Amino acid sequence: MKFIELHEHFENWANMKFAENYDNVGLIVGEWHTTINGALINLDVTEEVLEEAEQLGCNLIITHHPIWFQARKKLNGDDFVSRILLRAIRKNIGLYALHTNLDNISTGVNYKIANILGMKDLSFMKKHPNLEIGSGLMGKLKTPMPVYEFMDLLKKSFEAPMIRYSKAKQKEIIQKVGVCGGAGSFLIPEAIQNELDAFITADITYHKFFENESQFYLIDIGHFESEQYTSEIIFDFIKNIANFAVYLSKIQTNPVHYY
Repeated sequence: MKFIELHEHFENWANMKFAENYDNVGLIVGEWHTTINGALINLDVTEEVLEEAEQLGCNLIITHHPIWFQARKKLNGDDFVSRILLRAIRKNIGLYALHTNLDNISTGVNYKIANILGMKDLSFMKKHPNLEIGSGLMGKLKTPMPVYEFMDLLKKSFEAPMIRYSKAKQKEIIQKVGVCGGAGSFLIPEAIQNELDAFITADITYHKFFENESQFYLIDIGHFESEQYTSEIIFDFIKNIANFAVYLSKIQTNPVHYY
């Protein structure tokens, strides 16, 4: 299978047109008609992940986060992004990203989070106009639970060392929940509008924590923690179509540590 053929499969699942305008998805490094020897999947591409791909004999790395977002005037090895790009080119390793196009489909990143939490009756928090996609998912827990029992479930399910949150007034039971992997504070108005009991996301800044208006529990479980299972989504999709070796990376790329 060539890069272009795998790309066509991805386009039937998480089409590039579903990505946000600021994003950089698809084949970032590589040539379309290269034959795939093996593919390595991770949330991010780092120099350690590149080393892992080389050792496994993979000439394609598929990630959720693109290594390259904005225009660059130089590739001179002075920063980690250009070092990764240069090494990938030298080693003939393609870099492919499925980012917000995978966030915005109903079977993508947020579906995985909702599934882990055992949610049902799912729908988009914010439907995108004219497309069958949207931002965030919301639904109900199969069994309502007390707030701090729910917090314990989050910590255990996502291996979160800590949880940051702002409280809701007069909410002791959690049932109606919204989820958005990564930075999802832009969906706070939708969480209020849909009268959620809790909204789980990441990268919430101090002032954003006020915006829940004490109407729902606004919960930050960490960016990596919220998206760590994305590699499994991609792996499960590829394994049904690949005629090449596919590996889940063993490198944990979370740059955030807790003390």
